[in-house]
Amino acid sequence: MTTMWRSGGHVLLATAVTLGCEPASVLEARDQLGRGGEREVEYVLPVIADTFSVEGLLDSAVVVNTTDGLLGIRLDTRVLAYGVGVFAPFVSFGDSIPIVAHQELVQNASLNQMDFGDVEDVIRQVDMNDARLRVNVSNTADIAAVLVDFNLGAAELDANGLLPQPVVYETDSLAAPILVPVAEAGQNSLTIAANSDTTFTLQGGPLVNRLVHMVLDGRRAAVVGAGILTTDAVTGQITGTDVINVETELVAVVDFTLPDTGVVFTKNTTQDGLSIDAVEVPSILERLREARVNSGILNNLPFSIDIDIAFAPGDLGNSADVFAHPDAVVVSRMTVDTTTVDALGRPIAAQLTNAEVSLVGDELSALLGDQFTATMRLRLRGAAASNRRGVVLAGTNLLVNSSARIVLRLGVSQ
Repeated sequence: MTTMWRSGGHVLLATAVTLGCEPASVLEARDQLGRGGEREVEYVLPVIADTFSVEGLLDSAVVVNTTDGLLGIRLDTRVLAYGVGVFAPFVSFGDSIPIVAHQELVQNASLNQMDFGDVEDVIRQVDMNDARLRVNVSNTADIAAVLVDFNLGAAELDANGLLPQPVVYETDSLAAPILVPVAEAGQNSLTIAANSDTTFTLQGGPLVNRLVHMVLDGRRAAVVGAGILTTDAVTGQITGTDVINVETELVAVVDFTLPDTGVVFTKNTTQDGLSIDAVEVPSILERLREARVNSGILNNLPFSIDIDIAFAPGDLGNSADVFAHPDAVVVSRMTVDTTTVDALGRPIAAQLTNAEVSLVGDELSALLGDQFTATMRLRLRGAAASNRRGVVLAGTNLLVNSSARIVLRLGVSQ
């Protein structure tokens, strides 16, 4: 007959000719099976049973799902204030007033400013292709205001936190300033009606990418808004308290171009072992018929993934380097193909991979104690079809289910 027991985190499957009273534990089952005819007992131990997602590495307060279904990271919100009231005695219809303002960006996790959680090291290595600037422009004056040739850019402040004049904007690989125009479609200006505001979203991938890397590199980065202010109405007036506010919310979409070497994530998990006494381990190993690690991986991410798994005896904690442990067992690498992606790196279909790796006797020892620590190291690589670019859809993840199957010969040949 075939019987299955559960004990802690493992499962015991026993195929036997005869059995007495049903055992109360795995160890009692082993003792019972040691008598009578030869038979087999099978243990199944979970090694890694985990879900990996980029979203899970971030503080929930900064996670944003974009309107087109992508995963985003809310980086910061800054208000550029222009006290136009100071010009009140001098402004007349059609006058042009140069305006410039800036706000420094800082990294402050407690305020959810430039907070990248556990993906900060990854952000340092990648280029962000897509970022959204949600812009709200408000006008408190009784006269319509027009922003002409108004741009948002990035600049480095001096040691005193001052913006150099003239403004020295960050530039791209072609030495062109990295700027985002704030204007109506096809125009070079934006009109804000009297006592009103307007809100819209702009694409700002290169600008946000530069600002983020400036902050992570320890530079004093500022978002700068500069252009010309004028009016388009003869009636109305500007008073001493009137302001034009340009509020910008920065959202980086998880649309990354990865380096050739990929990026690495590591996670440790403590699992229950078989709780075999150390003095009995040699006897158990003598009865070993086979031991295998079976893994099933479902990849919903737009990256190919190299998965390395290692385990070592004991509870080693979350930060231990299990691969470097003297008693570590390293399972042969598994490579999971990327999901099918389009030219922009957006996932189309998930990829399922199964793998099986054999263990020898000494490698099995790490699983026989009360506990063991398993670590999973993931190296994500961009797909060649999208030039190493990957776009993470909201709610997508990588599912890894890896278990050890141990089969022992017990009893005496009849």
